[in-house]
Amino acid sequence: MSNKDEEDRLEHRKNSPFAHLKIKDDAILYRCDERYTCPQCNKKMKYFCYYCFNVLGMDRSDIPKVKLPAKLDVIKHELELDGKSTALHARIIADDDVEVYNWKEMPEYEHPERVLMLFPGPDAKTLYEIPRDSFDRLIVIDGTWRQAKRIVRETPQLEKIQKVSIEPRLTYFWRFQELSPNYLSTIEAIYYLYLEYAEAYELGAKGSYDGRYDDLMFYYKYFYDLIQYSYTKGMLKDKKFTTRHKSNYIKSKEEQ
Repeated sequence: MSNKDEEDRLEHRKNSPFAHLKIKDDAILYRCDERYTCPQCNKKMKYFCYYCFNVLGMDRSDIPKVKLPAKLDVIKHELELDGKSTALHARIIADDDVEVYNWKEMPEYEHPERVLMLFPGPDAKTLYEIPRDSFDRLIVIDGTWRQAKRIVRETPQLEKIQKVSIEPRLTYFWRFQELSPNYLSTIEAIYYLYLEYAEAYELGAKGSYDGRYDDLMFYYKYFYDLIQYSYTKGMLKDKKFTTRHKSNYIKSKEEQ
């Protein structure tokens, strides 16, 4: 990579919509330019193994580690491709506190009344309305909106679980969806859930959010910045991103 390429990438990273977050430096990801063999399953992948959750091409210490205050289960629709699932970012970064289950293999919860599920609806509450001592675990559904609704509709035990919602926010996700700019990627939803957890239970009335869960966005920020760079300055600069996505998704320097 030339010095000019490095300067251009650095410029994009400085202008990233995530630049204000307290995220560990991701320069090592830019140096990961090949696929590596997972020592458990022997499959070749880039950055991490989608199946064994091993970090590949670098040491685990090069990747941030986040300790979550409440355990998280990700229930993933089987048709959601592992290589495209941003929920796996949480499984890698918060590896002591996050489990990922395929829908048909999800656990039976002995006390579903003590579990919260991130899912919108008229009966959903915010964390600010829920006493902290009333729950032990969180659930997030991973899949398209249609897949997520089917999981909730066709899983009886989920009917007994209190739904929780987060404040509306704009997504920066690169995968096209027709519904709304407020429909977040899974890792965005997880991040904002724990941000609101901090505000509701950890910071007190006068405290402001201090970035303690920002590293959950480590991979997501990298992929967003890489896509922006690739289509403005990199190898894909002469190609269109996708005609299905909103027209200004790829930002020019003036728009950043």
